[in-house]
Amino acid sequence: MKRALLALACLLATAVPALAQEVHIDYDRWARFTTFKTFAWVDSPENTLADTSPLMHERIKTAIITQLSSGRLKLAETDPDLYVTYYAEASEQLRLSTMSLGYGYPGSWYWDPYWGGAYSTTTATTYTQGTLIVDIWDARAGTLVWRASASAVVSKDPEKNAKKIEKMCKKIADKWQKMKPGF
Repeated sequence: MKRALLALACLLATAVPALAQEVHIDYDRWARFTTFKTFAWVDSPENTLADTSPLMHERIKTAIITQLSSGRLKLAETDPDLYVTYYAEASEQLRLSTMSLGYGYPGSWYWDPYWGGAYSTTTATTYTQGTLIVDIWDARAGTLVWRASASAVVSKDPEKNAKKIEKMCKKIADKWQKMKPGF
């Protein structure tokens, strides 16, 4: 029973961080967010997936536009208040997982070779960490007013990645909707 609980705890400890999607924002504290009503999409040649993965690029772009349009912003063809773009990057990460099984002499500082059969094993796995950065620029002033970054583990399954992108873009748009006006 104890071994099963310990194995379950180790599994949860390694699986939960992989499922988490963190969204962080930074913004211009003096920007008057309530005055922004419209936005236009701008493709950034610097770090988008348009050339390397056009399908993923369209998924990201569509998810961002859909989420921003579902709130207080409207997509505009001409004379927008804001410009929106994204950057995406992926990096290989190393995860070390240690699992200890068995039992040892409880609460003591010495080791007895005849007591217990405890052992530990550590495994190293690599995974791809994807980061999506959404920038929103004031079209008239030409200044960055808001930036969101979201990170998640990239799967080999495109359908899972599409769902993660939608979820990340929803979290990003929710953060935008909660913005308070500046002074």
